[in-house]
Amino acid sequence: MMQSLFFKQKKPLTVVILGYILLAVLLSLLATNSGPLNQHIVLGFLSLLLIGYSNSYEVLHKFKLYKHFKFFGITLFKSKVVFPLPDYLIVFSAKYKQGAEWGSVAAMGKERGGDNYVIRLFKGNKHFTIYRTNTIEVANNKATELSNFLAIEIRGEN
Repeated sequence: MMQSLFFKQKKPLTVVILGYILLAVLLSLLATNSGPLNQHIVLGFLSLLLIGYSNSYEVLHKFKLYKHFKFFGITLFKSKVVFPLPDYLIVFSAKYKQGAEWGSVAAMGKERGGDNYVIRLFKGNKHFTIYRTNTIEVANNKATELSNFLAIEIRGEN
């Protein structure tokens, strides 16, 4: 029997892009042998931090919920999330729109948006979003796994 389930959270795409840009700048500085050593160290640290960090939720058998801060898959620390044992969970589509009047996406148009599929736990009128993904198949599989693990029902499944 499984002891726990992990739900890895998506990182924003801009964080990943920024991490790789900083890494490219660092490599170009190293290749041209320019810049002070402390600049190389700071760029290397920031790029590794942006590329390597992730957040995950861990659900233990009697519904103990922990949030893990990981660095390249290794948990650096975890904190307990206070939420009661849910009555049910829901998988639904969450469309979002984000204004793009400033920043790097302003040249591409006024708005950007997308679809996410969300797994949300409910206890009475309280809710907790535990997972977000781009594909309905992954969301349904994770929801079924969590539903079986906690012996709760799935409502409004897509």
